[in-house]
Amino acid sequence: MVVKLIIPDILGDTSSASSFTLPTLKENQLKLNYESADEKITEYNGGKEPVLPFAATDVFQADINDCRRLTAVDEGCKAVYEVTFDVTGSNFTFRPGDTIGIIPSNKSSEVDTIIDHLNLKSQAELQYSLSVNNSPKGGKIPPHIPTKSTVRHVLTYCCDIRSVLKKLFLLALSRHTKDENERRTLEYLCSKEGANAYTTHILNKYFCILDLFTTFKSCQPPVEVLLANLPRLLPRPYSIVNSGLSNPNVIKICFSVNELANNRKGLVTGWLEIIINRKSNIEDKLESLNINDDCSTNDKVPIYIRKNMSGFTPPEDLGIPLILIGPGTGVAPFIGFLEERQHLKCEQPGLKLGEVWLFFGCRNPKLDFIYEKELNNFLETGIINKLNTSFSRIENGSENKYIQDSLMKNGEHLVKLINSGAVIFVCGDVKNMAAQVKETIVQCIVEHDSKTVQDAEKALSDMQTGKRYLVDTWS
Repeated sequence: MVVKLIIPDILGDTSSASSFTLPTLKENQLKLNYESADEKITEYNGGKEPVLPFAATDVFQADINDCRRLTAVDEGCKAVYEVTFDVTGSNFTFRPGDTIGIIPSNKSSEVDTIIDHLNLKSQAELQYSLSVNNSPKGGKIPPHIPTKSTVRHVLTYCCDIRSVLKKLFLLALSRHTKDENERRTLEYLCSKEGANAYTTHILNKYFCILDLFTTFKSCQPPVEVLLANLPRLLPRPYSIVNSGLSNPNVIKICFSVNELANNRKGLVTGWLEIIINRKSNIEDKLESLNINDDCSTNDKVPIYIRKNMSGFTPPEDLGIPLILIGPGTGVAPFIGFLEERQHLKCEQPGLKLGEVWLFFGCRNPKLDFIYEKELNNFLETGIINKLNTSFSRIENGSENKYIQDSLMKNGEHLVKLINSGAVIFVCGDVKNMAAQVKETIVQCIVEHDSKTVQDAEKALSDMQTGKRYLVDTWS
């Protein structure tokens, strides 16, 4: 269900104001010219496409050769999947802790929503040439917008059409809104007086151009306004789950399917789920030998290896103790850490490995204890020395509800590991988890190492500087 602004209610807040304090708007004077062309091309200013963020390799079109659901099919937990990409023939080399970038494209149905609303159906596939209007106001072409292409291509591959609308964008859109009430509402939302309404209705509801066109029917700007204001559609990063030592031709990632506002799923995670379901249906059809059904598919996923800028990768010295902290899908990169140690241990049976403690948390062990089998195997084979689990939704029978509880319970040994030179890795949600884990470790150091809070915080800060406290988070 699409979130809709209640325009009359917002207008009620504005009835006493004759005018609003609006930001200064300097519209980008772009000009789109359609032209006939035998062959459609896409060109950028300077002749080069925008650089991919943190790219360490070229893009490779990968097949998904295996996939599995890691959580139970239950309303009480998110869908979490593991997919295995076949990267045979790529130039990829990677280590545990590295990430890939997946290059997304916008859903065709959402692109069509914009094209239909702006009455661009007849021009959407035409070659265009983009320039800056020669007016005193000037302007520039955003670097992620091609100077030659088609509107459909740009809205599909270049612009983030789900991005939250900024105030200057709202103001630019209001200039092309015919209905007086709708125009006034847009002005209020981007005004100083409407700051709270902007937070409530735009920021908190992830209100994007798709929602605006559904709600503000009379808003029909030239497509140049969108090209000037929509941000770049960026690749999404995902931690690599496996070690490349066993098989360098596959890359595994683990992800939860994000349920977003307005009945949408994450752009990449929703797309991967569709591919997974399609492949599952194909396998079912093949098993039933129904040869009349079309089972063909050509799902390629464009991926590349990202530079590991944070150094979030296990130390070369395998004798260094490790403290691995990862609730939920945050455990994913640590599977690669442990796979690598297991592989090296098998190759060199006499290899001395440092102690490894892993802290994992989820809601319910029967629903979302992902990689339970793998972690228990690592524990049985001595790759993990201690597996500490926390389950937040088990009222009776779970001693630790959260990872912080488990850290505090094991605080004395945790501090001993730290003092023996252990490296701490934390992976998970940046909003709450990372800060809470850091605060808990500080408390453990205070309690078991006779330090003040200030000294404990400095000790942890020094560990961060020395690459002994490494964090990989996402929002």
